[in-house]
Amino acid sequence: MTGKTHIAVGAAAALAVAKYVPAALTAGVPAIAGDASTLACLAAGAAGGLLPDTDVSTSEASRQLRRAWWLLVAVIAATFAADALLGLDLGTQTVAFARTAGVYQVAGAAVVVAVLACGRASGHRGFSHSLVAAALFFAGVYLAVPEIALALTVGYCSHLVIDLFNKMPERLFWPVARGQSFGLCKSGGVVDGALLVLAVVAVVALLAGWL
Repeated sequence: MTGKTHIAVGAAAALAVAKYVPAALTAGVPAIAGDASTLACLAAGAAGGLLPDTDVSTSEASRQLRRAWWLLVAVIAATFAADALLGLDLGTQTVAFARTAGVYQVAGAAVVVAVLACGRASGHRGFSHSLVAAALFFAGVYLAVPEIALALTVGYCSHLVIDLFNKMPERLFWPVARGQSFGLCKSGGVVDGALLVLAVVAVVALLAGWL
């Protein structure tokens, strides 16, 4: 799927889990904890939805990914702008977090970087598209930013789920060599576009309280 679809689906999935899934069903780890806002959940889900594709290697795929990253930057910037307009404190929390980061935050960030680096080394739809990587990613982000760890991981896992519909297999059960794919669509096709539209509608509806 394209980067923009992964961003939208990741955001929608994180918001839906935050609203509808009881903490008891997520091992007591809420999608939004502490003072983190719904907008933080949206941004985290969007970021998590794109991260598995840091493993792309071809020049064309890299160009597409760069465009997707710029879109993600715009989404996060808009999130902070909306937060400021609404008089919330997401920006203040972010600055405070950066100032007080300690050994757990550094260790968690190192785990996340290692997961993405291993994914890059294993090739597209390799390690970073596996359940092992998703579990390690959650462990890393929980150490680093527990308030939004589940939102980030839900976004990450949403990427793996919708990529299963693509014709190109992903190694979901890495280190098993054989990849998995339902083979129903291709990146940039009709299904990809439909998922994008549905995800954007879901994000708007969840933010507005219509869902």
